[in-house]
Amino acid sequence: MRYYGFELSANSEEIKENAKIELRHYGYDNVLESINSYMYQNMKNNRTFLVYREEDNLISAIFSFDEQKLNFQNVYEGILEMLRDIFGIKRIQADPYEITMHQFMECFLECKRRCFDYSNQIIELSNLWIYYYSCINDTRPFPYDFKEHIISEQECEICSIYHRDFVEELRNIKAHANLSEYSGNMVHYVISSRSVEAAGEMTEVLVQNLRKANRINSRRMEIVSEMEPDLFRKNNHLEEIIENSYGGVIVLDLSEKFGCDPVDYVTASQYLEKLIKKYRNQCMFVFTYDMDHPGFSYYLLPELKRYMMTIMLREGTGDRKVAVDYMQRLIEKSEYSKYAGQAQEFMALFPGNEFSQTDVLRAYEQFEAWCLNKNVLKAYDYNLSEDFLLDRNENERSAYEKLQNMVGLKIVKKQIDNIITANIVEKERKKRKGNAYQSSSMHMIFGGNPGSAKTTVVKLFAGITKEKGILKSGAFVEHGGMDLDGMGCVSAIREAFIAAKGGVLFIDEAYAMKSDTAITVLLQEMENQRENVIVILAGYNERMKAFMKRNEGLKSRIPYWIDFPDYTAEELTEIFKLMIHEKGFCATDDAIKEAHYIFEKVRNIDDFGNGRYVRNLMERAVRQQSVRLLSTSESASAIQKEELFQITKADIQMLGEGEKKERKSGAARKELDEMVGLDSVKTVIHKAIAKHKINKLCMEKGLQRDNASLHMVFTGNPGTAKTTVARLFAEIMKDEKILSTGVFVEVGRADLVGEHVGATAPLVKKKFKEAQGGVLFIDEAYSLCDSYENGFGDEAINTIVQEMENHRDDVIVIFAGYPEPMKAFLDRNPGMRSRIAFCVEFADYTTEELCEITELMLAKKQITITELGMKKLKKNFESIKESRDYGNGRFARKMLEEAEMNLAERICQMSEMEITKEMLTTINESDIPDVPLGERRQIKKIGFAC
Repeated sequence: MRYYGFELSANSEEIKENAKIELRHYGYDNVLESINSYMYQNMKNNRTFLVYREEDNLISAIFSFDEQKLNFQNVYEGILEMLRDIFGIKRIQADPYEITMHQFMECFLECKRRCFDYSNQIIELSNLWIYYYSCINDTRPFPYDFKEHIISEQECEICSIYHRDFVEELRNIKAHANLSEYSGNMVHYVISSRSVEAAGEMTEVLVQNLRKANRINSRRMEIVSEMEPDLFRKNNHLEEIIENSYGGVIVLDLSEKFGCDPVDYVTASQYLEKLIKKYRNQCMFVFTYDMDHPGFSYYLLPELKRYMMTIMLREGTGDRKVAVDYMQRLIEKSEYSKYAGQAQEFMALFPGNEFSQTDVLRAYEQFEAWCLNKNVLKAYDYNLSEDFLLDRNENERSAYEKLQNMVGLKIVKKQIDNIITANIVEKERKKRKGNAYQSSSMHMIFGGNPGSAKTTVVKLFAGITKEKGILKSGAFVEHGGMDLDGMGCVSAIREAFIAAKGGVLFIDEAYAMKSDTAITVLLQEMENQRENVIVILAGYNERMKAFMKRNEGLKSRIPYWIDFPDYTAEELTEIFKLMIHEKGFCATDDAIKEAHYIFEKVRNIDDFGNGRYVRNLMERAVRQQSVRLLSTSESASAIQKEELFQITKADIQMLGEGEKKERKSGAARKELDEMVGLDSVKTVIHKAIAKHKINKLCMEKGLQRDNASLHMVFTGNPGTAKTTVARLFAEIMKDEKILSTGVFVEVGRADLVGEHVGATAPLVKKKFKEAQGGVLFIDEAYSLCDSYENGFGDEAINTIVQEMENHRDDVIVIFAGYPEPMKAFLDRNPGMRSRIAFCVEFADYTTEELCEITELMLAKKQITITELGMKKLKKNFESIKESRDYGNGRFARKMLEEAEMNLAERICQMSEMEITKEMLTTINESDIPDVPLGERRQIKKIGFAC
């Protein structure tokens, strides 16, 4: 229907005098009612007419007609003829102007208040169906928001901020104006923008030009937005809106309603598709969506492309001069037009030199308050938030550029480049051969440890696929494997694929999908949607390998596996510097060095968080800085700006995971030097450290030197402090800057030898990784030697030899054990001896040294021993010295522990009144245990050679 309003130059007295009929026969004494009654009874079908107000010798009137059966000129001339011939009304004050259905209803309601009795008939004849919902129902009438707008007749100017495609289309419309009396829809339009305001402004300009070019013959524009997923329910009246707008414009906003998910709109999209297909030649459709949140547009628009031509238009951008010009145009159209000259001053409040239409339109929303304050109130300093436009820069660089600018990930970037290149060529092959060519899938696995940027890269990859034309929507949908498993997994997986249509479906920790049903459905959808969705499964490497074995179809459908390596300490430091900079802080050189040292120390800890660890370290540094600054300042306002945003070494502290209590540098060397005995051991270790430092110094000065390893063998009997010295050696090497972390990892056969074929090498490599930057101590190394050749033990030894070479710069291996068995171990692999730099012999302690060790043990416990007690203890040491089970320091500890228990037993037999502090802390001769005769007679096997 078409709805019009116009005004007649007449009044009731004139009409009574000039009327050719008896007015009272139609409306008693009410002239307007008489006119309406007569016109209703005598007008032809498919049209209505009402007069609804008389004021100042003017009578306001409205009329409607079915534009599919009648034309405006015939209807209007027929109405004028009846008014002139029957009521003597000859003058028209205002020509007819098109109005909306809602405006027509308001006029009708005013007429009804004046006791017009033909309301129901008029409602039906004018197709005024909204009356029943707007005036009778209290609930929300439709499953969408419905607004109407009359297209302005004013001249439309082309702004320089408009996108070149939009400008070109406006010129194209003007150049191909419709010169016939009939209008027709050659095309329909899709408008993408970053705001409803920008889409609305572009739509207004577009339809103004279309109307001026006679491409549409109605000025009424229907706008449908906030559509609900159950749009297809009965009595939604969307079809009535479209039917009622023949020759006009229907604007459909494809954003999902707040609180709904795009995937919920699949059925609604199918319903809309049928309606649009049916009416595509009767009215013009304009589809709008937010380019950053495209709603359900990708479910609908690709389907429409098959049977209607759509022109894609997008909002534009421009520099500051262009933005100021656009702002001035907006102000000129408003009630503040006389202040349009202040556009440049107002835009100066917004930083940046590039603006989109959305940026300017959102800024314009603040102009009223700013203008009133500046020109009328003049009471406040109006300071706009600097946060405005912060998100603008995110779209200046492409997703591909962002990926290339990420720290590290060199191998990952190269693999993604290769995948993209291969797919671009695949698309060309398919383009040339059509559906006859079966292109390869692009499904992938991203394997790696936490914090290695897998999720970040997937998000960027989704954007890259859109930029390169590989996928259409660039959607990114993320689920955990657990989300797609268990009851309801079939619908959950299929809905995930629908949501990811035209983009990437990212399934993190995919191995959490335990059920065969879930994996089977996943494989089916991966095959069915191979052209529309790229699936990326992610998780730990080892667990992903096990997951891939669950179903053979996984291997055949996933052609790419991308390993995400752990970041190096240098890369972690670069990430730390970037994060500090992004937060607006700076860090001193000492702070950067301290962070680098921490990264070297912790990066080999199991479950190290990579980038996540860096972020946590940075955030903790900022917190520590706040505490430090406030503790030395009277108040926060007193802190100097350069201090407020500067991170120093004092603020950098290691996080809790893997952290060991640090000792002062040099404490380990001092402890080693103060240990009882071990003179030859100390000499060898000091010489080894000195030789390595001199070699390093020579190489720094350009002299030719081999970067020799420091792998060692410690031989000696039990209790000779081999493990203690190895642990101190690791700490000394860290203090000397030879090793980065000084971590000490102690292992035996059970830690290195697997229970089945293929399990041994990974165990060995895992321990070397744990020991990176420190010492790997293999006690009783000869236990790796099996009684037969080529067993699991030999596999462990061979792998150790290989890893000793691979990690010669960052792991020192120390083998320890009895002297004679160690000879056999070193001969087990030909390459073993050549990789051992030092063989350190731990001699048995002398009796005097054992006594000295005992005194040190007692001193730590704040216990004393009587002279007779020490004599007996010394006698025990001498009597057991030649025994096979002589335990050196362990034997001394054993004697002391038994003596303490004997002391406790003796004291308990006394009354509390007799017990003194001296009694509680003094070991006497009776407390020292006797050495069993059998132990004295066992002869010890002696040997120290390697």
